[in-house]
Amino acid sequence: MDKLNVIPKEKEFKFLTVYNQLFKMINEGNFPEGSRLPSEPDLSKLLGVSRTTLRQALSLLQDDGVVKNIRGKGNYIIKSHSEKPIGLEAIGHPVYKCSSDTIDEIKMELRIEPSSDYINQTLGRKTPVVVVIDRWYKSQGNPVAYSFTLIPIETISKFNIDLNNHDRVLEFIEKELYDLCSNVLVEIKYSTSGNVSAKFSPISSENQFYLVQETMYEGSDFPVVSNKHYLPIKSSFIEVHQKK
Repeated sequence: MDKLNVIPKEKEFKFLTVYNQLFKMINEGNFPEGSRLPSEPDLSKLLGVSRTTLRQALSLLQDDGVVKNIRGKGNYIIKSHSEKPIGLEAIGHPVYKCSSDTIDEIKMELRIEPSSDYINQTLGRKTPVVVVIDRWYKSQGNPVAYSFTLIPIETISKFNIDLNNHDRVLEFIEKELYDLCSNVLVEIKYSTSGNVSAKFSPISSENQFYLVQETMYEGSDFPVVSNKHYLPIKSSFIEVHQKK
């Protein structure tokens, strides 16, 4: 067997050293889940590094879903992804699967509109009217995600949904649909229009979003519902658990 040439590891970037140090401290419980990290001046002094180096390390921790920055408040330790539902390879509501925030309130508005060429194309068929539903997901009073839903009137009739009963409508689109549907097309895109789509309740101070589009089927060639979910990239993650 030929001799293997081992290439020496180059000197590690300083921010990676800080990242590893903070990651270790968090895992060892020095900064418990839900706690606020020391301020950037205090933390950089504690670690003996510049604030620029610290911010680079914190950005990586935010990318890894370990730390969340709340504007005006600081950096907080967030829950492990392992406690979240299985990834997007299984049918389930993307907001709950992908948001690092705990959803504790949903504001919903619905209206009935005549169909359009865009709606007919989205739903793959002509329908006379659709139910349009907006939902703002909140955590501790702050909007953290937004969903836009199109439901053809045929779906409302098929499942005998009383549109005057908003609790029933919400239960149907948030939970029942994901149990009923056996086939969901999921498309993931990058978007800068999440705050525009969410209208009067912006969901992020930064215009960077995951757009998760769902076309949901229940035993027919035509979708029963079409969803658009906007999730701020800074407080969300996309996971797909592949198996052979």
